[in-house]
Amino acid sequence: MRDARATMLLKISEELNLDASLEDVWRLLRDTPRLAGLLPGVERVTPLNEPGVEAYQVKAGDKIGPFKVALNMEILLAETQAPSFLKASVKGADSIGLNRVTGSLRVTLSPVASSTRMQFEVDIEILGKLATLGAVPIRRRATEKFAEFARNVQAHFAPDVRANLRTPSTKDRR
Repeated sequence: MRDARATMLLKISEELNLDASLEDVWRLLRDTPRLAGLLPGVERVTPLNEPGVEAYQVKAGDKIGPFKVALNMEILLAETQAPSFLKASVKGADSIGLNRVTGSLRVTLSPVASSTRMQFEVDIEILGKLATLGAVPIRRRATEKFAEFARNVQAHFAPDVRANLRTPSTKDRR
């Protein structure tokens, strides 16, 4: 077995085409509670009230290989260029310090015909027991989670859902 203090660097790039305008997709990206509801594994997002900084405390969990991981992370919005670019830093750990992550996330939006292309670039360093799994199972799980996120976002922009956005129902206000 590999050392539990292992380190792994991982770069993930994903792309998603959405049947929505650039402005609508940007509004979703900037609506943290609504976006968090579409992200698989995210249990809680709490804004950090730091003057002049947009940051969030996030609790997320998943099962990867033999490990069930629950991470408490801080996500700091580092840069935005409305309505097309967002960059954030990510750092976090599990409650007992066996797994840690640090890295960055970049989201770029670009118009394509009558839709919007959403491109994700994630550079992450994983430290601890989780890193002992290696890149292949972690990359596989990230791909599965991105596919689930993509389905959620595409469903969010489906015509019947967009109509409900104009008239929020009780379930939309959760």
